[in-house]
Amino acid sequence: MTEDRIERFFCNACKQKTKHFIRGEYNKHDGDAAYWYKHRMLIIECCGCENLELVKMTLFSEDVEYFDNPNTGEPDSEGKWDEVIYPPVTYRNPPTWFEDLPDPTLRAISDEIYNSLQTGSNYLATFGSRTLIDRLIVLTVGDKGNFPKGLQALQDGGMLSQHERDILNPVVDAGNAAAHRGWAPTKEQIAVILDTVEGLIHRLLVLPKLAEELEEAVPSRGGGGKAKAGKPVVTVKDKIDAAPKDLRAIYDELAGKLRALGDDVTVHPQKHYMAFRRNRNFASVQIYNQKRVVRVYLNLDPDAVELDPAMMRDVRQIGHFGTGDLEITLKSKKDIEKVSALIETSYEAS
Repeated sequence: MTEDRIERFFCNACKQKTKHFIRGEYNKHDGDAAYWYKHRMLIIECCGCENLELVKMTLFSEDVEYFDNPNTGEPDSEGKWDEVIYPPVTYRNPPTWFEDLPDPTLRAISDEIYNSLQTGSNYLATFGSRTLIDRLIVLTVGDKGNFPKGLQALQDGGMLSQHERDILNPVVDAGNAAAHRGWAPTKEQIAVILDTVEGLIHRLLVLPKLAEELEEAVPSRGGGGKAKAGKPVVTVKDKIDAAPKDLRAIYDELAGKLRALGDDVTVHPQKHYMAFRRNRNFASVQIYNQKRVVRVYLNLDPDAVELDPAMMRDVRQIGHFGTGDLEITLKSKKDIEKVSALIETSYEAS
């Protein structure tokens, strides 16, 4: 029976070669007597973790070695099969805080870097890492015109020490070498590059946002709020459930207005925000119980809006959870009415 056939393959889940059940197989032979290819397409299941993969194995006639079997003395042969596994073998997993990156552009660049590593594209991963640093500079100190000025601005702002600058310099040089001189690092070297870049991004962007979320989860002193035992407030849905009555009323009013814009509006809860979507997100909503505010991010060009500094902010160069370049802070139901036209414009453009 098929279930009884077992071969060893690399398991993406176990991260090592393990025994696999052969759940399905297709064989094909191309060529003639002199030159030929053998193909095996296998559906395999890890005997340990039950992870499923697809394996494509190819053997070329020129890769077959013929010899006399030392035990039997009979003619024998051994072929070198080319083996490709789908999904591709994961060289490096994204960090656990990957989903907490507060900037969609950083998430997109990072995602492409990890995809390139799966296909062995170390060139792309290397200058992609330099692009990550570029984006980090823009999000923390703004666009300074060129890379050296950006690094200097980070250092002048106390966000980058001289020690970290010395560590970062080889990473920057590696990105330049990959982009302009055709140099590709080894797996060990790309690991050093990513360790350095990821560490800097985590410290400057992710930790501050997670600290803000932690502040929301901790009951304020003398505020009368009590944490519910056994139910940590870690997601936006938890925060909505734990919101004070007056703040919950603001959120409900806003959510009702967003849903009422059309029958095509759908709501997609994310970890840190509620996404209101038409063809794409047109409003990303967060609630802050300790600060007593609701924030909504709209997909509008801040340059096309007359900004009210008391409640609006251009966040094109500021990392934040959710999508949208215009941040609006709501402290009352009346604030919702003030920005209703902007909300409708974002909906119509989505």
